[in-house]
Amino acid sequence: MIVRARNWALGHPLVTLVLMTVVVMLPAIVAVASNLFVDWHPTGDMSLAELMMRGIPENPPLVGVAARVGRDINDQGYKPGPSMAYALYPVYLAMFRSSVSVIVSTLVVHMAGVLATLFFVRRWFGWRATAITALLLAVMVRSLAPGFFLEPWNTWIPVFAYTLFLVLVTGILLGHHRALPLAVAVGYHCLQTHISYVPLVAGALVPLVVWLVWTTRRSGAWRRPVAWSTAVSFVMWLPPVIEQLQPGPGNLRRVWEHFTNPPDETVGLRAAFRALAGEFNLAGPFVTGPGRDPTDDPRWWGFIAFVVVVLVGLVAWRRHRDRNLGRLYVVLGWSTLIGFYATSRVFGTFYDYVIRWSWVLAAFWMVASLWSIAIDVAASRRFTTVGVAALGAAVLGVAVAGSVASAGADLPYRSDSRLVANLGAQLAPSLDRDAVYLLRWHDPASLGGTGFGFVLEMEKRGDTLKVDPWAKATVRPYRSMTDEREADAVLWFVVGAENIERFSQRGDAEMLAEYDPRSADERTESNELRLRIEERIRELGHPEWVTLLDSQYGHTQVVYNVESPADLDVLVNRYNEIRLPGAVFRVPVGAPLYP
Repeated sequence: MIVRARNWALGHPLVTLVLMTVVVMLPAIVAVASNLFVDWHPTGDMSLAELMMRGIPENPPLVGVAARVGRDINDQGYKPGPSMAYALYPVYLAMFRSSVSVIVSTLVVHMAGVLATLFFVRRWFGWRATAITALLLAVMVRSLAPGFFLEPWNTWIPVFAYTLFLVLVTGILLGHHRALPLAVAVGYHCLQTHISYVPLVAGALVPLVVWLVWTTRRSGAWRRPVAWSTAVSFVMWLPPVIEQLQPGPGNLRRVWEHFTNPPDETVGLRAAFRALAGEFNLAGPFVTGPGRDPTDDPRWWGFIAFVVVVLVGLVAWRRHRDRNLGRLYVVLGWSTLIGFYATSRVFGTFYDYVIRWSWVLAAFWMVASLWSIAIDVAASRRFTTVGVAALGAAVLGVAVAGSVASAGADLPYRSDSRLVANLGAQLAPSLDRDAVYLLRWHDPASLGGTGFGFVLEMEKRGDTLKVDPWAKATVRPYRSMTDEREADAVLWFVVGAENIERFSQRGDAEMLAEYDPRSADERTESNELRLRIEERIRELGHPEWVTLLDSQYGHTQVVYNVESPADLDVLVNRYNEIRLPGAVFRVPVGAPLYP
């Protein structure tokens, strides 16, 4: 009986798919495993996911993390929905709500997307297509690892969910109508987590439902999947609707107004074509890894090679006319057209992460092309067996290469993590657990990221820190206060030796903690960089820029908000990367602002 059970387990398709998923995700697993026992204290964007999840169940999130929605940066909106928090929460809770568990839960969510993708590809399209899909997913994972899997960033969370969405939509077109509710749930998860998926998901689901109702109107086969999809829609959009109905403008309205009446010019069709030519590219980021901006010149030879492979696949499909593959081509073609239009409507600074979905589409174009070519040339069972074995070896090779590169990967913003952790440890004995503190900060280096991380750090230590209303979107509204008289004291988190010295001169300021996260070598390098930066600024005839180095978010201002040359930007970026010492002061309620 035991032997029979063992043989069944080893030969069961689900076991094989789980093993394939582990191999495909091996670089990600190695990266996360390298940090399981690291003392990590999230800051910046990395702290926003945990700040959101810590509200469950007392303050369940109704919307997503903070977003650049609205014309007033001090009154931000949010991503459309909170599905990211609820997707990450089970593992986070099971691992006792530790910060490292956020990374583990992120890995689990990505692995679930890959496993479900391979499961439905195997079920609907067979092992050959599954092996090809595994290879392209392994290439993507190798390109993304390690950083992508070590950051619970909302822009990255939907990537592998979108791969599943594309497969589900294709399956529904093939007649697997019961997959519609799952496609709706996965699609909503993508667009709730990041706004860039709204046109892609809505543009696929709306015509899909119309097609389903029209083609099955006589049999009525559409009724059950549509009814379940309606129920899924109700559950997933109930939190954002509740938030919208509360006093104030409401986030759904903010999002709608921001994107239907953008504050900046859109990039246009030509820029969209250049951007996507760099992504749909055999030398593009989905193969070589991130680092290319959408405004960079694409590698035209890589784009042409990509197009040639797709055309060869289409020519092969014209001969064999495989129905399953034909539906996948329909989904990819339609999604690419929507993506092209959506890209042309991007406004403001054109960051690469707003079109990260293009990696998935590019990879699936290669899946479809290789699958089509394999069908066309697979004249014998021997070839098929050898071909699948070769694909398996390729997947393993890519995974091993990626794993070697991911071994020993470091978590992001370690200097900020050390700063927050050590200041928190020093500060905790000085705070009253029953008191409420208003936290303010002056930070030229990290765009306030250490401030957000500090709120999280002290909350986990049992203290209550709240922020001014302008920062409520980042830390969640219930951690903010509109009237500082509600606080028992005000804490100032000050970064930079010059700023610390200046604040120390205040007669009403009591220093409670101070820490320098830099090593001795880093301090020496930082001091030398500061001298070189000031000298270069004076050479440029802009001595007023020197004061920016110690102003709020000043390092970013020098790089982005003034006409600084590239060589100065390099110096300031390195100076910023090393970070600066920080200190925490206590001042009375109603005391003057900085300094």
